[in-house]
Amino acid sequence: MKINELIKHMKRKKLIIGIIILITVLLIVKEIIDYLPYFIGGAPLPVFGISNFDSENHSVNVQIFDSNNRSLFDKTYELGDSRSEAYTAQYPEKGWKDVHEKDRLFPKGTYTFIVTMNTNVSKTQQIKMEDDRLASIRIENNGNIVIENPIS
Repeated sequence: MKINELIKHMKRKKLIIGIIILITVLLIVKEIIDYLPYFIGGAPLPVFGISNFDSENHSVNVQIFDSNNRSLFDKTYELGDSRSEAYTAQYPEKGWKDVHEKDRLFPKGTYTFIVTMNTNVSKTQQIKMEDDRLASIRIENNGNIVIENPIS
């Protein structure tokens, strides 16, 4: 009787160990599949980039709203003129902390950008966010705001 119980106990232990190993392998494979696009194509693009091609310094406020009109981002940048070192900015400034951060904060979808320059000139544009797209905000040399990558 004791030998049969011992065999059952060992089979149960092997089954539990097998299930643990299977779950571990599945989790590792899932992570590899999640990161594969970034191994091939590089880190995710920033949400937007701003460039000032004007000959004057500008204060530029960028607001981003999701499809439910919920505010996700509101920040003001001080941009130097096109001849200075500080004529560009992007979000995030130093890249994403991990490859999934952009997907968590800005999943694929449609976003509304409201860009205000010097508290009086404003431009609103809907942008479709995808892995290989970002909003490009330009201040042209005549002071106009251009937001590229709009929804076609």
